[in-house]
Amino acid sequence: MSQREQLEDILSGSEYEAYRNQGGGFSFWDWLLEKIGRFLSWLLPDLKPGEGTLNIFALVLVLALAGLLAWIGVLIARRYSGGGRLRSRDYMASGEESRSWRHYWAQAEKHAELGAWRDGVRAVFLALLFYLEQRDMLRVEPWKTNREYAEELAESNAGTAAGFLQAAMTFERSWYGRGEVTGEQLEAFRRQAESLMKEAGDPEP
Repeated sequence: MSQREQLEDILSGSEYEAYRNQGGGFSFWDWLLEKIGRFLSWLLPDLKPGEGTLNIFALVLVLALAGLLAWIGVLIARRYSGGGRLRSRDYMASGEESRSWRHYWAQAEKHAELGAWRDGVRAVFLALLFYLEQRDMLRVEPWKTNREYAEELAESNAGTAAGFLQAAMTFERSWYGRGEVTGEQLEAFRRQAESLMKEAGDPEP
């Protein structure tokens, strides 16, 4: 019987199990090292890693798992947090191909006349997006988030980027968050968008 086999017999023996169960200083780290040692022995029979090697391997494994969990947590937080992370496809109707900001501005006025305040907010926001696209300050794509649009704007006009992100958050609270919207709020949002359009460079809607 080889030394490795003798060691495995000892580790799996009743005396060693009793020592572990009685809490004789056997920690989770010890358990992890044992499992890693057995796995490496199975994977590479000729390899006889020392305690230092097992410690490094276990540390790398723990850090990798922690990194994976952190990455998953970030993805979940981005998916469910607000603050400009709503994607364009979440509020653009299927088959909606118009890229004219004037088209959406006119829609906003119609929604206001009908008392459809929330739809009016959406139309104003789309008008703002496509106006900024017309000014070559960003490119509207279904997969982009509003935060990404703000980052595009920051490359050319930091002031407009900050105002846009604030408008995006207002829009998301009313559209995605299903917050109550009044005619006064729609009008205030329209003025906010109009101010950003002027700041971006020109014509009044």
